[in-house]
Amino acid sequence: MLSRDPTFLGTVAAVSGAACSVHLASSIQSGLSIFQGQTYKIGQVGSFVRVPQGYQDLFGVVSEIGAKAVPDNLDSAGDTGRWMKVELVGEVVGETFERGVGQYPNIGDSVHVAVEEDLHKLYDIRGRGHIVIGKLASAESIAARVALNELVTRHCAVLGSTGSGKSTTISSLLRSITDSSRSADNYPNARILLLDIHGEYSKPMADVAQVFSVEPRHEEDTLFIPYWALDSDTLLEFLTGGLEDNSETAFTDKIYEQKCVSHELLALPEVDSGSITVDTPLPFSLKQLWYDLIDFEITTFEGPDRDQSTKQTEGDPNTLTPPTYKPHGLGSAGPLINQQAIG
Repeated sequence: MLSRDPTFLGTVAAVSGAACSVHLASSIQSGLSIFQGQTYKIGQVGSFVRVPQGYQDLFGVVSEIGAKAVPDNLDSAGDTGRWMKVELVGEVVGETFERGVGQYPNIGDSVHVAVEEDLHKLYDIRGRGHIVIGKLASAESIAARVALNELVTRHCAVLGSTGSGKSTTISSLLRSITDSSRSADNYPNARILLLDIHGEYSKPMADVAQVFSVEPRHEEDTLFIPYWALDSDTLLEFLTGGLEDNSETAFTDKIYEQKCVSHELLALPEVDSGSITVDTPLPFSLKQLWYDLIDFEITTFEGPDRDQSTKQTEGDPNTLTPPTYKPHGLGSAGPLINQQAIG
């Protein structure tokens, strides 16, 4: 009777953990099977098969197929000499698919093509938090869905060779999240930041995205990157072209001091004062940085202990006007220069 079932593929010949060896039935004369008007490819690597187990069904993925060549002896390939290997991935109890296998198949259990009804149980996940990203290639009536929370909170990669469609896939994925015309399960108010280094997405996403660029073109906005958001190494390289170690330390110390002051003035409770570093993206004034550094360098002292400032005018950091001091004298007469000045 099983051989008359158009979904019947063969029987289990061996079980090793989650891997099964299957003898293909003699009734399988071609690589295609037609069931309820749908055509299914038989034994295609990557396709699903079903192994009935009474009240539950096991599901596996075809990992290898062959004819006589690979088995250790010809008997292990069955009467037809054709075989396939299956990796069990989960089971369906009732209508619910669960990963993992609680009951393993026995020798002689029948193996069937996973038809569209079976694939619905595996793929047709519904509920809040799942978005439709396309159609299942093996059953186009089934929507392919992904769990949005897991997608955005875990690492995810779209990999492929040049021209394989990575950018198209990502564009489609982003539209699936925000486009209400595709599915009711979406998030039109989602805010997505896409760093488009090679300029691949500005055109395909132009109707739904706000595009910023350092060299804006038609209908693009200018991208402004605040200097205080750069790490100290990049900022100092841009401002000075490179510094000696002791000079760099003077710069970074002042930047750190200004960021700490900025944190207090702006009252940012979400930023822990104990975690602030010179690279923490907090606003600070470059003009004030210049003023503090130049003030330290040009100050002169006088008095019995040579610790009294000779400042004559305060200057103004906003207009880049430096303070003025009495010029240092010759010898020990004073005023004296700041011995700690780096120069």
